[in-house]
Amino acid sequence: MQNECTLSLSLFGAASLQLVLDGEVVKPVHLCAQSRNLLAFLALARGAPRSRSELSHALRDAGDEPARPGTVNSALWRLRSALDAPPCAAGSLIFKERDGHVGLRADPRLAVDTEAFLQHVLPVLALPQDRMDAAATERLRRGVALYTGDLLTGVDEDWALREREKLRRHQLNALWRLVEVCEHSGDFAEGIRWALGILEIDDVREDVHRELMRLYLRAGQRALALRQYERCRSILRRQLAIVPMPETQALYQQIVDDAVPRRAPEAAAPSATGAALPELLASARRHIAAADDDLARAESRPPGPARR
Repeated sequence: MQNECTLSLSLFGAASLQLVLDGEVVKPVHLCAQSRNLLAFLALARGAPRSRSELSHALRDAGDEPARPGTVNSALWRLRSALDAPPCAAGSLIFKERDGHVGLRADPRLAVDTEAFLQHVLPVLALPQDRMDAAATERLRRGVALYTGDLLTGVDEDWALREREKLRRHQLNALWRLVEVCEHSGDFAEGIRWALGILEIDDVREDVHRELMRLYLRAGQRALALRQYERCRSILRRQLAIVPMPETQALYQQIVDDAVPRRAPEAAAPSATGAALPELLASARRHIAAADDDLARAESRPPGPARR
């Protein structure tokens, strides 16, 4: 029986292309930087051919000038050669139209992680909150797990920056939807996990800091709720040279005064991940300890320019 050969292209984090035989990664496919960036550029618009001018601008040289035609041709040739190498022989994935436009076929022989991410996340985000059932939640969980880092780290071309921001926004929206689902179901441990995931991407989100304060309190961890405020204040001071918003300060004062309900109503379903709460709280304490260190360092430096 002939082995099934496919290629797996990872664009989250540093771009990489791997050869897969019968579902198992066999080896990486080595590409030069220009061919790798060219493959990423085509993959992000798979099925939509790009003009030679677009390819030239995507492969700018060190002087920030569009790549010369010879450079584009060389990158294309090297890419085709790498894809055509046995056992996959998938050079036909790249096609050229009569007008010179070049594209990447929507072929199952090439799996792209960003495509799988969007296929999981976008349909669920389009659902209203009241239609979020267990299947939709699981699909969203699988989608956010595919986001292993920002798109194409180390690539600072305009096209990469635009796509990076777009995918980051989808990931943040997906994580926030999971936080909402967990709060509604009373699964505070899981909600804490997803909220911390948002802050790992965008740690100046005050709405997420406030949500974490509420989740910690409802999980019976008042001290961690108060420490989360301190972490928020430290981050805002260090990165933006501002203080927390009035609603964040008001929530903090309510927690200090013990004026916020700590737990969900008794009718809430028991948490399926309740056993994981100690581990999540330990992780939260590590985040807070790191924030304390950041605050100490920030106090020894002048604040940056004020911006919001």
